[in-house]
This record gives sequence, structure tokens and C-alpha cells, in this order.
Amino acid sequence: MSADRDGLLLERAGFEAERAEWLFTAPNPRVGALAFRGGHRVGEGAHRVWGGPHAEEAALRAAGAWDQAAVAPRAGVVDEMVVSLEPCTSSGGDKKRPACAELLLQAGVRRVVVGALDPDPRHHGRGVAMLQAAGVEVLVRQDPGGSFARVNAAFLRGQAHPERPWVLLKWAASVDGKTAAQGGVSQWISGSASRAEVHRLRASTDAVLAGPGTLSADDPELTARPEGEPLARQPLRVLFDPRAQLPAGARARRASGARLLVCRDDVPAPTANAEEAVLRLSPDAAGRLDLVVLLRHLRRGHGVRRLLVEGGARLHGALFDAGLVDAIVRYEAPLLLGGGLGAVLGGGAAAPASAPRLGHEERADLGADLRRAFQLLAPEAEA
Repeated sequence: MSADRDGLLLERAGFEAERAEWLFTAPNPRVGALAFRGGHRVGEGAHRVWGGPHAEEAALRAAGAWDQAAVAPRAGVVDEMVVSLEPCTSSGGDKKRPACAELLLQAGVRRVVVGALDPDPRHHGRGVAMLQAAGVEVLVRQDPGGSFARVNAAFLRGQAHPERPWVLLKWAASVDGKTAAQGGVSQWISGSASRAEVHRLRASTDAVLAGPGTLSADDPELTARPEGEPLARQPLRVLFDPRAQLPAGARARRASGARLLVCRDDVPAPTANAEEAVLRLSPDAAGRLDLVVLLRHLRRGHGVRRLLVEGGARLHGALFDAGLVDAIVRYEAPLLLGGGLGAVLGGGAAAPASAPRLGHEERADLGADLRRAFQLLAPEAEA
């Protein structure tokens, strides 16, 4: 095969990867794949949503090489795959999809062009080795243009913090940055299109966390109810209630699904039901609970790799102060609310120069609202 052809096809696979939004894929990488038979492209795909098909599986499905009844590839439809990242080999545990290298073998693929080896040292080179051991021709181009790193900052940041989930803060705000009217009413700042996307975000995350102010003032259900998906996957609801004051009748506790109640260990334990677990933490001298301990518990005890935080401002600020935020998503409505109810409290930055810097913006117009998603930049990227 022509090296020029392989290079051009890898560029096309990279383009497929960039069509996905990190807002929905992180902390997984954005990956694109092209499927071929007899030298002709018969399918293409990308990893588009956390928990959804990986790029190789999506390309096999698009090529008609997927047996829906068997939930497995059909052999003989695809003989070559071009993919921007080394196919994964692990399955089980907190993996939500089958191993891509195994899927390619089941599909009868005989040649694979890879744009970059997996940066994760636990998986680096294993996909290539597995395919080669089965007699598949594998060409690795080693990402000469650095395109994988350029489009996968969120994935690489997640790799840098394996001890905790990747943390995304979300809020709706007026143009002047207020998350509620001065009387505390916040329903509804954003429009129906923004609220529909939030349900998609919940369905594509492992857990949703909310603090006592939000739980009390808004009485949210925190379930995922995306349009057209009555059986949407439900996230673990993490109810951060240090003084264990959230009543059993609160909507977040009444709606079906797994929940984790988080409170101090020096207050009476909440009465939990069969769907609720309780995590009791020791407060520090100021009465605060250690959010690092909480996030480590979510990662190790519940397999949470992607965490969506939905308020309130004090919880947002505490996470920022502890350096535990990876990205934010803000739904801006064409309102002017005034007052002093903003999205983030906490210690705050001493000066603009020392404030966390944001980048890798993804934005979308959702009805009258503007959605803006940002990743926190690493210190070396801020200079």
C-alpha cells in the first residue's frame, strides 16, 4: 500500500475524530476510523459519546459489518481499518465497550493502519501486538504531526489524574453571570434546548454530584431523561449533604436509581433505603469535608471515571480551590438578572494573572441560549 495513501487516510480519520465533541467523550479520547473492503471505503465512524461505541465499532456498524442480534461483527465485510489511535485490548471492569482489537479480529480485518499508539502505559503497544500475533498487517505512523495530542487534551488530562474522576462543572446563567434571581429562583434560566442537552450529558456520565444548596432550593431529580431514549442509562446520583438534612421525600431520593448520600460522620446517619449507600466523612477543623477523599472513593469504590457537578456555587468553589476541576460547561441565556448569585464561590483568585485559564472551547447555539464548554489549561499551556 502507498505510504501517501495511508497518510491521507489517517488525516481523514483524524477529521472524523475532530467531529466528535470532547464535552461528550472525555475522559475517553476522540478517535476516528475508516473501514475498507477491496480498497474501497465502506464505512467511517468516531467515538462520539462516553459509554457509546468506539470508533472502530462505529465504522464496522456503518459498513454493515455488525450483527445486531449477536451484538458482534460480521466477518468478511471489512478487510482493512484506518484508525487514529491504537485499538484497545481491555474489557470488563469499568470498560463499557468490548475490546476494539478483538472486534477487528472477529470482523476478519487483515490490515490496520494506526495513527498513534495509546499513551496510557497500561495499554501502550498491546493492541498492535495482539493484532500482529493474529497475523494482521499493522502499520503504525506514530502521529508525526502531533494531531492526536492536539485534539485530545481532555483525555490526556484524565490520564494525568487516574486516582479520581474527570470532573465537569455545569451551570446555567444569565448574560451577567447569575445562576438565580436574587430571591433564589433559578427555574428556568435556560431554555428547553439547553435543558435537553443537559439530559444528554447526564446520560453520558457515570455520576452526577449536587450540593446541599442546590438540592434544597431546586429539589432536582438529577436523572437522565434525554428525548427519544426512555431507557437511557442512569448515572449514580451523589447527594452531597454534610449535615444529612435532605429529606427522604426529596425528588433526588425518590426517583429510582442508585444514589450515594455523603455526610459528616459526627451527625446522625441518614435513613437510607435499598437503592442508597451512605458515605460518612470526618470534617476538618472548619467543618469541611475532604473532596479529594470523596472523589477517590467515587473512582475506586464506584468505578466513576466521568463526574458531572451541577452546583451549587459553594461546591463549585470548593472544587476549584482544591484543584479538582477539569472542565466547565455554561449555558448562557439572554437574561439580565442582577444581584449577587453567581456560579462559583470559594476563595477566588488573588488577581486575574493567577486565575485558572480556560481553553479548547466548544460552543453551540441552543435555541436562544449559547452553550460554551471549556477545559482548564495546564500551567504550561497558560504562558
